[in-house]
Amino acid sequence: MTENTLTITGPVVSLSSMAMLVELRISTWTARKRDNETTMDVNTSKEADQDAGSVYKYLMAGSDHLKKIEKYAAKCRGWNSTQTLPWMKGVGLLPMENFFKYREQLGTMEANFYALVHDFIIAYPQIKNDQAFKLGKYYRADEFPDVETLPRRFKFEYNFLPVPESGDFRINCEARVKADLQEQYDKMFQDKLQEAMRDPWDRLHNMLIRMSERLTDDEGGERKIFRDSLLENAVELCDLLTRLNVTKDPELEKARRMLEQAVTLTDIKDLRADESSRIELKTSVDEIINKFNW
Repeated sequence: MTENTLTITGPVVSLSSMAMLVELRISTWTARKRDNETTMDVNTSKEADQDAGSVYKYLMAGSDHLKKIEKYAAKCRGWNSTQTLPWMKGVGLLPMENFFKYREQLGTMEANFYALVHDFIIAYPQIKNDQAFKLGKYYRADEFPDVETLPRRFKFEYNFLPVPESGDFRINCEARVKADLQEQYDKMFQDKLQEAMRDPWDRLHNMLIRMSERLTDDEGGERKIFRDSLLENAVELCDLLTRLNVTKDPELEKARRMLEQAVTLTDIKDLRADESSRIELKTSVDEIINKFNW
């Protein structure tokens, strides 16, 4: 049995020892119900078939407890996308160099998520009573779940999985079929790896393009307004790319170092006050854009 190897750039190395797969699943109670009566009235008034449209009501209207959980869940999913490389739907490739920092932050997010859920469950009985007034004629008591069942409607689950080894087809079949399966998997693996390593290049390129645009004065010569995040986001990305470069791509590392050096030597106050400082940083950023094959 042979492990999948990286052959994109540099020496051949084992991906199984350098990365793992992570699956993060976060779910919340939607609190949305189809209102059959209103749906029928609307479709009838529109002279349409009864499956032409649907009316849904939000049972937690006027309360922000559930919305806080939904927003935090979205924040966690977004963070997960930044910390991993795309692999397949619902599963990211997590370089081992980023594992411990990722795992620590993931634990903090899990605790924060369930703390918000706890607050919501404590407040739920009163919120449920209040909805009779906030929902008006939409209100139906039997559509609200019992407080005892609420906890299981919220999930923050994750699994860490090894990167499958090439040729690990434990099935009884003739050698020719098994060889075909292995060939298909190897092709899929290389395609996924190419897509995964395209992601950090895209992140860096998008960052550089945004910086160059913000550092370019308007046609009238007026300086564009930019926030401290212009440099802070670049510094953060440079730090993250040291952990996401799972193939140890020397060109990606070279581009990362060039940006890191440029922003490290720049002060945000100088950028705002001094045109020459903006020109110098823009020149460095444009040099990186033009130097590499994006």
